[in-house]
Amino acid sequence: MPVSSTPQRRNARHLEQHPTDSSGAAGRPGRALSAAERGSWSATASFPPQPRNVALARRLTRTALAAWGVPELADSAELVVSELVTNSVRYGRGAVSLTLVLTDGALQISVADFGRGLPRVRRAGDDEPTGRGLSIVTAISARWLVTTRLTGKTVSCWLDR
Repeated sequence: MPVSSTPQRRNARHLEQHPTDSSGAAGRPGRALSAAERGSWSATASFPPQPRNVALARRLTRTALAAWGVPELADSAELVVSELVTNSVRYGRGAVSLTLVLTDGALQISVADFGRGLPRVRRAGDDEPTGRGLSIVTAISARWLVTTRLTGKTVSCWLDR
């Protein structure tokens, strides 16, 4: 699974460690950055549409958020990633791509595949084991949308910080 994580800021400087840092950056070089200094972070992974890769996508999400100093988003993000990647594996076509983008205001989670079918929220019956994924995404995220492309679709959602 190819993975990349990129800081999206220019002219980053290593600064002295701040003694009252509550971001988890203590013990690492530098100090916690202010909102203006932080910019955004992104991580991208692409993998074959196999069910076992849903767990890898969750692990990537948890690892990236811990590295970026926002582990408090991990549980919600991991659940959303699990639902979106599962939908792509189950109903999409071709490789699945996961992109995480952390800004000062939100975490954007995007999952892309080559399928043409559009996801829709549906009401699953009490006895149905599936069909609640997008309802969960709707309940957890601030908003979500689907972007269609010539070669498939991307489902994106935002978790407020």
